[in-house]
Amino acid sequence: MGKRSKRNGENSVFGFGGRYVTLMSDFFDLLAAGLLWLLCSLPIVTCGAASAALYRTVVRSIKEGNGYAVRGFFRSFRENLKPSLLPWCGFLGAAALLGFNLVTMVQTGEGDFALFLVMLYGFLLLILFPAALYYCAVLSRFAMPAAFHLRLAFYMVFRYLGTTLILYVVSAMAAAFLYRFPFLIFLLPGPYAFLLSEFLERLLARHMPEEV
Repeated sequence: MGKRSKRNGENSVFGFGGRYVTLMSDFFDLLAAGLLWLLCSLPIVTCGAASAALYRTVVRSIKEGNGYAVRGFFRSFRENLKPSLLPWCGFLGAAALLGFNLVTMVQTGEGDFALFLVMLYGFLLLILFPAALYYCAVLSRFAMPAAFHLRLAFYMVFRYLGTTLILYVVSAMAAAFLYRFPFLIFLLPGPYAFLLSEFLERLLARHMPEEV
């Protein structure tokens, strides 16, 4: 969808450029962006770039009405693919290692030290998940070195604990819906990113460089 039309029916709910047409256009743009995210995330290692592209598309093309959703998604995906590969592989590797160690200790560990390790691995996984969400949002907004993206993502996990908890709640609700209705995997990614952006955008705005 392009920029919001200011003519031909702007005062009519059902006219061209009216509220109904705009809402339906935004809805289908959300679905299209979500399907593109699903397709581009299939190699797994590209999920970071796809998530950044989805977030950017939701904010720029759908919420702000700047440009076309599909075109904007692919532009953002191409821009973020190379810089996101190594950091995202780091997230995947860390999650796999922590998950493996956690399961191993739960199944075979005994004693207080094993309990300590279980709690430690679980805690680190709890940090890693919202950090990955923050990272994708940060990546979509800031053209900076990978180290900056990672530092800001982990900083935001602890600096904005209230929002971090909200990310958990929203993600848990999405996971529950997917568990009950697996076919929603084709419908939820766009609305999920849209809902997250409601909380993340005001935080990202605090870290935008000041204009001189």
